Amino acid sequence: MSPSNIAKLLLLAAIWGTSFMLMRIAAPVFGPMLTTFGRASLATLALLAFARSRGDRLQWRHNWRPYLVIGIANTALPFSLFAWSALHIPSSYMATMNSLAPVFTALFGFLLLGERLTAMRLGAFVLGLAGVAVLVGVGPVPAEAMVVFGVLAAMGAAVSYGFAATYTRMRGNGISPIAMAAGSQFAAALCLIPFALPGLPHAAAAVQAGAAGPALLAVLVLGVVCTGIAYALFFQLISAEGATKAITVTFLVPMTASLWAWLLLDEPVTTGTVAGIAIVLAATATALRAKPAAPRVSGKAQART
Repeated sequence: MSPSNIAKLLLLAAIWGTSFMLMRIAAPVFGPMLTTFGRASLATLALLAFARSRGDRLQWRHNWRPYLVIGIANTALPFSLFAWSALHIPSSYMATMNSLAPVFTALFGFLLLGERLTAMRLGAFVLGLAGVAVLVGVGPVPAEAMVVFGVLAAMGAAVSYGFAATYTRMRGNGISPIAMAAGSQFAAALCLIPFALPGLPHAAAAVQAGAAGPALLAVLVLGVVCTGIAYALFFQLISAEGATKAITVTFLVPMTASLWAWLLLDEPVTTGTVAGIAIVLAATATALRAKPAAPRVSGKAQART
């Protein structure tokens, strides 16, 4: 990877690492759904502007279905789950669950594309679950019921990311990455409107009380920087270096998230935190290195694309 792209990778890791900390600031004030709606809406504006500057055509009439499915699976659902889990678990826990996405992508390759689950990929799945157990069991937060539910919600977000990645392989051919990002963010924002509306009275009260300043800034940064600008950086890396190298940002995000939260939110980083993160990242590395075996039934994967 070239020095300039290494710099972009480190910048992307630093940006995405802040997103979990920012959700912990915004979600208690605005609620998980309004926080997610604000993030998706601001990201839509940033990505639509970027797509227009590049001359990318979104072709709404032809591509509305993949935009809708990816919008729900890659934005509306996982962002909401992370925002809810931010009420109950530290940033390091959320970032670690996020890094399991490649493991679940391999699982959906088995379920939807007919790819065989090799021993290495199956081992990655088991190792990932073991890492989660270590993190919850000996991490800095007592394993109370809401902590466990928060971890499960964050893991559910990673499952959703895994499905979205696989669906994109199945139905995203012919759509430019920037168009997919902008169109899916717009679809997500539309889907989130009815769920975000009930949070408006609580948010308005917080604004009137003068207690919403940091939360408003957090949502602004989440939408424009952590989603809009970060997506643009990520797609530039994919274009320049390939998806395999670009996805290595996964290994850096738990560390940057833990560092930001320790510096700015005084969240503890213990030996248990480090051990759990290390095991989960080992599982992610295993899943990324493992090549999918041939489909269980010849031609099955091709028939579904």
